[in-house]
Amino acid sequence: MNYFVICEFDGRKFEGWQSQPSKNTIQDKIEDALSKILNEKIKVVGAGRTDSGVSAYRYPLSFKTEKKIIDKKSFLHGLNSIVDRKIFFYSVKEVDENFSARFSCRMRIYRYYVYNGNSPLKKDFHWQIDYRLDIEKMKKFLEDIKGRHDFSSFCRKKSLLENNIVTLSLSEIKAKGREIIFTFGADRFLHNMVRFLVGSAIDIGRGKVNFSANELLKLKNVKYAGKLAPAEGLIFYKAYY
Repeated sequence: MNYFVICEFDGRKFEGWQSQPSKNTIQDKIEDALSKILNEKIKVVGAGRTDSGVSAYRYPLSFKTEKKIIDKKSFLHGLNSIVDRKIFFYSVKEVDENFSARFSCRMRIYRYYVYNGNSPLKKDFHWQIDYRLDIEKMKKFLEDIKGRHDFSSFCRKKSLLENNIVTLSLSEIKAKGREIIFTFGADRFLHNMVRFLVGSAIDIGRGKVNFSANELLKLKNVKYAGKLAPAEGLIFYKAYY
């Protein structure tokens, strides 16, 4: 049986999604809980990796099991009762055997939250800054960066073997009062890509980066991009299949 699950998690204090020897990852916590509930070794496939400290609003994953889940409500209740309290499961449904939360995904959506000021209540899930920003310049950068490009200038880790071509279909900014929300949608994301895009937009708005989106893309070197935005403002928002 193949199942598709939607969960939410607070990624603070975790070392990202992907399983690591430390076992302090979201994937490890979820696999441990599923293995206990189903009484068999379970491996899960997530929609994509997340950086250390990054959270998720509606994160999709899939897993296969020998057992058929009859009472989904009871299954979710039992799962939520034993999993780490920073993780919560919303839904589970049976899917085709060939379905994969990673490889069947058509688009992933990330949001990044900035608060231009100081607020103790917002600090855990916002990047707090105190800059005068040219929002129109930031909007132009985000509009111009859309499309299918080599995003090597917005990726910390890359190799000669890695494909850095990404189709960025959604790239926008909305400002309401002191809160600024960035939204990005793509077929895939490179390591730290969203955080470098946000950092570049902020530095363009501050006048610290004077390259255009097209110039940065052509340079293919992350040293010309803006600063890496911190992890706490980044949220995996949802995925489309």
